[in-house]
Amino acid sequence: MTLKDQTVLLTGAARGIGQATAVALAERGAHVIGVDLHADDMAETARRVEALGRRFLALEADVADREAVRRVVDEAVAAGGFSVLVNNAGVLPSGPFAKIDFSVWARTIDVDLTGLMALTHAALPHLLAQPRAHIVNIASIAGKFGASGLAAYCAAKHGVVGFSEALRFELRHTRVGVSCICPTMVTTRLIEGVRRSPLVPLARPEDVARAVVRAIEHDLPEVFVPRYMRLLVEVLPAVVPPLFRWLVHRDAAADGWLEARRPLPE
Repeated sequence: MTLKDQTVLLTGAARGIGQATAVALAERGAHVIGVDLHADDMAETARRVEALGRRFLALEADVADREAVRRVVDEAVAAGGFSVLVNNAGVLPSGPFAKIDFSVWARTIDVDLTGLMALTHAALPHLLAQPRAHIVNIASIAGKFGASGLAAYCAAKHGVVGFSEALRFELRHTRVGVSCICPTMVTTRLIEGVRRSPLVPLARPEDVARAVVRAIEHDLPEVFVPRYMRLLVEVLPAVVPPLFRWLVHRDAAADGWLEARRPLPE
């Protein structure tokens, strides 16, 4: 699918992966409808997109709010519509599962999984009416295996991976493609203060943005960032599971997320 002159509805557009993705899409000729909690937070994203000669529209919504999700889709359609949906909004709290108030974990699932599904559900009738359309869901390598301190986040991202696979299969006879992006740890504010395992490389938001563009343009079902992470999180556990478990259990930084106790954003 070519991105030139298409319009993309992108959540979590204020910073990090969302901002980098908005710029990468604009560089390929797309217009962007950005969604985040506050429109003012997307001012820099808007400036960078518009500097490339593309339009940017900022819409406010909490993706965990079902009514707000439906309103955003209605507003985006009223503004001219869209042919690509990029579900990027997410939260990443961490800590011991039993020692953190369950409301934190419930919010994680609401934003990272059910909010993503709700927005996709609201957008699908419009996308199915387009000559060609695409959905990109930002998951994580945490959607492929469990990590201590990230019980709810891993649950949510496993759900995103499964949802993406199932929806792609369900829509295989339509003109709507579905892709899932599984990045390693990305250098955004979400990983501040977390001790990183040497087994887990760092990626930049721009690396993930390029993966999003590639997934849309080539209708790819799943993309790892970096690509070789597939060997660690899929091939190695399948071929030599005892070695994979040994590596994980011997990793001195395996409890980095557990120790960090990353809070929910205010």
